[in-house]
Amino acid sequence: MFPHEAPPLGRLLMEIWAPGIWVFMTSLLLSLLATPVFRWVAKRFGIVDQPDHAVKIHARPIPYLGGCAIWLAWTVPMVVHLVFGHPGHVWAELMLIVGGVVAFGTGLVDDLLDIPPKWKLFGQAVAGAILLVGGIMWFAYPALGFFPFDLPQNSWFVLVVCVGMHFFVVLGVTNATNLLDGLDGLCSGVTAIIAVGFLMLATSLTAYYLYGTGLKYEYTTLIMLVAFALAGAAIGFLPYNFNPARIFMGDAGSIFVGYVLAAMMIMFASKFGMVKWFVGALFIFGLPIFDTAMALIRRVSNRRPVMMPDCSHLYNQLVDRLGLTVRQTVGVSYGLSVLFAVLGLLVVYEGIRGRWAAGMYLVLGVGFLVIVWLLGFFQMTPEEKAAADRYLARKGRA
Repeated sequence: MFPHEAPPLGRLLMEIWAPGIWVFMTSLLLSLLATPVFRWVAKRFGIVDQPDHAVKIHARPIPYLGGCAIWLAWTVPMVVHLVFGHPGHVWAELMLIVGGVVAFGTGLVDDLLDIPPKWKLFGQAVAGAILLVGGIMWFAYPALGFFPFDLPQNSWFVLVVCVGMHFFVVLGVTNATNLLDGLDGLCSGVTAIIAVGFLMLATSLTAYYLYGTGLKYEYTTLIMLVAFALAGAAIGFLPYNFNPARIFMGDAGSIFVGYVLAAMMIMFASKFGMVKWFVGALFIFGLPIFDTAMALIRRVSNRRPVMMPDCSHLYNQLVDRLGLTVRQTVGVSYGLSVLFAVLGLLVVYEGIRGRWAAGMYLVLGVGFLVIVWLLGFFQMTPEEKAAADRYLARKGRA
């Protein structure tokens, strides 16, 4: 496998992970300490998520602002590394942090003021544009074989496709993560699993370059740092968010987390010829993508607004249709997320070509949708329709 001998696995990981271990520990500690502080602030100023017995089915008001703790726990070690560490891409890391501020701020404003969806999308798009300024862009060129004709790498068509894919990934991943935040501990736990999956993917890229025949990949160190920080922030928040939750991350947390995950996925695809690694990242992020696809199909097939929050998600159906408890549903979701992460890593480790990996991903997605269709998850019960109508009526009067 390697042209020259690699060190033992433990020493290899310590060599590759050395810059990120302290980032993880700092992020974890900050999250553990900051979450109860922001919980107290939320309770003190009445910043709580009120149940509506339609979409928000928790029994009592739950404090928001958990996203503030997650953002702080991720940002502080990243800033410290930028100032005192040895960042390989100073400008890219700085813009990544600035974009995180915009994404977090967008979600926080929504938590406090309940802004329309179009303004949330605008804030997410601004965060994505800041990534472009930092040089972080989706560059999996169409000329790699996804089209039956060849294109020069500097053509305008290629540029338009890449920029369009960049914003599609940012908005898609951010909102898929936001939509996953529907049960106690679900989004934070799945985020930690995905972050670890991305960490392992970036680690393999680094190892293949140092001791194998892989290409030098510019963003691997940055991806590992970002993943370490996000995993620490999510794991530190999870004890307070697990069922029964004492605090919610809110849109401030879920939009910010989605932005960070989107940035890592784009970095996996920002080098010419690295389509396979991006597809591997898509596998690892599979649960939020397939859950969002299921919810959108369910809403369209039942003639409901696409942007309307409801109980169309996989986790809702596991509770409502199969009678699982919240903890059981979250456990199943964790298991599925781990499975998708393992599949994504196997796609890379087994050396499957990018186009074949993409085909496997499409087959997996279709199989998932067929299974949930056979389980009857696409059908809305009369009670669900009535609850959705009540929600729309309240929004219309607001």
